[in-house]
Amino acid sequence: MVILLLLLLLIAVNSGTLLGTPLSGSRDEADSTAAESPVVSLDEARLAFPQASMLGEPRDGVYEVTGNNGALGFVMKSSPYSDRIIGFMGPTPLLIALGTDGRIAKVLALENKESAQYFGVATGSGLLSAWDGLSPEEAVAKEVDAVSGATYSSRAVISSLRARMSAVGSVESRQAKSADWSALLRDAVLVLLVLVSLVAYFRPSLVGKRRRWLLAACILVLGIWQGRMLSVAQFTTWVYGGIPVVAQWAVVMVFALSVVLPMIFGKAYYCAWLCPMGAAQTLLGEVNKKHKLRLSPRLISWLTLLRSAILFGGLLTIGIGLSFDFADYEAFAVFHPQSAPLVALVIGIVSLVLSVWIPRPWCRFLCPLGEMLELVRKKQQTAK
Repeated sequence: MVILLLLLLLIAVNSGTLLGTPLSGSRDEADSTAAESPVVSLDEARLAFPQASMLGEPRDGVYEVTGNNGALGFVMKSSPYSDRIIGFMGPTPLLIALGTDGRIAKVLALENKESAQYFGVATGSGLLSAWDGLSPEEAVAKEVDAVSGATYSSRAVISSLRARMSAVGSVESRQAKSADWSALLRDAVLVLLVLVSLVAYFRPSLVGKRRRWLLAACILVLGIWQGRMLSVAQFTTWVYGGIPVVAQWAVVMVFALSVVLPMIFGKAYYCAWLCPMGAAQTLLGEVNKKHKLRLSPRLISWLTLLRSAILFGGLLTIGIGLSFDFADYEAFAVFHPQSAPLVALVIGIVSLVLSVWIPRPWCRFLCPLGEMLELVRKKQQTAK
């Protein structure tokens, strides 16, 4: 646990922020810097207006763009209005261009820390063109669905666009959004699933043979439909980027329960009752109950150490500033193959196939999230 905390602190120090708070300089200095609109360069303006030859003086972060034949339109960045809107790995800043008629001409994604595979799904789906031709007020009011397979990234893009256009159009935020009934339905179903899993956690006898239905629901809801699964990739971004309680309150709730319940009661919660990957392996294991592969205790011990090596090795790699993304390796991506990194997809498929003969191979030997949650649970048991 001490090593884990030190590695997480190293990641925060390397990124310069801890839970979204700068580690150097005062909070007032940080806030004043964040309040300043970022500069738009002429090269950036040419991404939207290739004929641009000059930028006017900015007004509230909005630059007038002119070419050899006169005015072309306006450009601006979504920052600082979108700085606190977190995707999967951090903010998703945008470059927004308006035509001379004041309507959106183009939306472009700027450099961010999102996983290239997932963010590519969001942008490749046509999301960035969803607001073309709309006025700022119309863009804020328009309901745009998140992209399946890149839910967090696409929601961050949508919220960032709305935040910036609200400022341009002087639109009150309470007038900007209509009820997102699909989001309300997703949250309601997730809360219901969590409540059922809590009943199973405290009174497993009440579930009995119906556990298969609960496991199937975890696969369908958390895995395939919503994609709201816990992962070390997301947790590490919370360490330096802050915990987005409002934007991802449901995932934060599940994570809190997954840590607190094992610490108090000494029993695994998420891995046993909610994880879609664990659920899929358990159900596949029931297909073949008699002809299991028997691994020697020595081999199992070595394979268990592999899970620790993946967790601590990955955290150390990130902490010293080398390029590493847990999302490229965590098998949960198998539930969204259209956006899954190749390595993660292969690991996920192989783990599911092997689970027919070896009980939960991903969970027991490879999952860094399982190792992290197990550390918390074992610590409490030792104290007892």
